[in-house]
Amino acid sequence: MVRRVLTFLFKSRRRVVCTAALLLAGLFLSIVHFRFYGHLEGIYVLKGKTGGFEVKDDLIFGDEDRIVLALPAEPIFKFLRGDVGHAMGITRLDKEWFRFDGSGYVRSYLADGTSFLMCFSRFIDSAGLETKGVFVGGGLPFDLENDRRASMSESGMAYYNGKEWLHIWCNVNESIASWHHPEIPIAPSTWRFLGSSVRKKTEDELVLTSSHEVDIDGTPFRIDRTASFKAGSRHTTLAITISNVGQVPAGYFYVYGDEPWVGEYGSSAGNVGWVQDRLIKHEATINPLHYGWAGYFDYGNDAAGEKHDHSGVANFIEWQAGLRPDLVYFSNKIGTFAEESARVPLASDNNRVIFLQWGPRMLSPGQSETIILSVGMADRNPANGFPVKPDTSGTLRLLLSYLAPDA
Repeated sequence: MVRRVLTFLFKSRRRVVCTAALLLAGLFLSIVHFRFYGHLEGIYVLKGKTGGFEVKDDLIFGDEDRIVLALPAEPIFKFLRGDVGHAMGITRLDKEWFRFDGSGYVRSYLADGTSFLMCFSRFIDSAGLETKGVFVGGGLPFDLENDRRASMSESGMAYYNGKEWLHIWCNVNESIASWHHPEIPIAPSTWRFLGSSVRKKTEDELVLTSSHEVDIDGTPFRIDRTASFKAGSRHTTLAITISNVGQVPAGYFYVYGDEPWVGEYGSSAGNVGWVQDRLIKHEATINPLHYGWAGYFDYGNDAAGEKHDHSGVANFIEWQAGLRPDLVYFSNKIGTFAEESARVPLASDNNRVIFLQWGPRMLSPGQSETIILSVGMADRNPANGFPVKPDTSGTLRLLLSYLAPDA
């Protein structure tokens, strides 16, 4: 009899303990959500967007304001590698690329000891979605100091001059749209990601690709992206091949642009447009047949009452062999611009933009078109300090060698 009572009590207690454990586990899982990228960059605990907490193995740009605890893995990796520094007089490339979600970074080390960082698909876009593939944007998770990013300027495309990080390009504002509804852009974060690859990797050369699919007016379009890099260069050359893989003709618009915040992340102050032969101080369009590149120069816009006391760095975007843009404009707001004759100064504190637009363009079934752009940091004329477009022929040749013959 005693044994039966003890057995009953033991089983009842075990049931209570198991039930309590399940309830606690359920409660824990209800307030703690896990997001495993597979990047293994560390352990990051963030405040949940709707309460509770999130635990991630990587920190994506846009999430840093929610950090509660950061345990980055990079210090451990540096220790295991021996934390070897970059020697002066040597150029080389360093990269991390995750093929399964098309994200990572490329760092180009220059002979003078400076470096140029290019991040790809390491950001949350304006809709709160993650982009996958060869799209400029984001920052590195291990650039943290006291659980915060050491410098927000160390993101997108950024230049380290040996003392500080200078911002060059931000998260790209890139989209495709139906030619019937150009006012409804289809952001890359909503495209179907088909995969990515590292086509070539040496200490001096690198080629990355990603492939995507998107429906436009019910017709599937495939978009293949190939980017080339060379050690010692502060730019990448990118091919965007757009193909109609459907059964009927369909048309599209394509847009590539940015509010680049040249010099300092978050600020357009001091940014003035530049082309080959002059500065662009007011909202304007430029003729893409007459000019081959354009960019922003962190110089100070006297038309906006600014002094010429800024960093002096500049970016550039060059439209290469392939499909030239139909429109290139500088403005204080995405999607609108005044003619230069209206004399509207480029004066926005945080939204001086440059945009390239293609379209409307019609593709028949099976037809493809390729846009080729070089994007990065401009050189500087030592005589007057003004920007000069760098030689992009090396990355262009490398890129063309990896494109299909009919691209």
